[in-house]
Amino acid sequence: MRLIYRGKTKDVYEDGDFLIFYFKDSLLGFNGEEDTGGNEVVGEREGKGSAVLKQAEFFFKLLEKNGIKTHFVERIDKRRAKFLKTERIPLEVIYRFKAYGSFLRRYGEIVKPLQELDIVEFTLKSDALGDPLICEEAIEKLGIASRKEIEEMKKTTRKVAQILGEFFRNKGLEILDFKLEFGRRKGGLLVIDEISGDTMRVKKDGRVLKQEELLGVIG
Repeated sequence: MRLIYRGKTKDVYEDGDFLIFYFKDSLLGFNGEEDTGGNEVVGEREGKGSAVLKQAEFFFKLLEKNGIKTHFVERIDKRRAKFLKTERIPLEVIYRFKAYGSFLRRYGEIVKPLQELDIVEFTLKSDALGDPLICEEAIEKLGIASRKEIEEMKKTTRKVAQILGEFFRNKGLEILDFKLEFGRRKGGLLVIDEISGDTMRVKKDGRVLKQEELLGVIG
């Protein structure tokens, strides 16, 4: 295997037609405070990487069961999983059920905390630029994705929102937002990267759950 990417929460290795993800115990946040919507490493917590991998396996299988195509293949052990290799589209597609996190930081003067939203946002996946918001016209004009792909990503993201929203409601919980990534493979789009407590925020009794707590919900 060949290391091709060393990230904040996982390392990615190339293995023929597959990718092997190694999940770390690192925590994301802002200004030293833990926040799953953050873009900097603020610490570590033992067992966090293993918990996130179990969640990713669970949620990828849930999406596949409901007709969403993903690149997940199998979990290898507590820290590693195998995925299909795709041509990654350098975007994060964010679905917001309610106003929280960076949305409030951007628009705090004109939006109320936890205001109902039901919107899809695109950000450019670039740590160097701080993952800035990008409009659909710019995505198309810059050749990042075609209009057809943009519409498919939005449609798929909204379907995932329905699946996750129903799942958490049945557990007596509330999902505030989540983000997806997409890749091209054999002429189609797959949901890639991961879906876990690192890529969504779920509330219980007015508090956002930590990754290990979310694992208790699904398992």
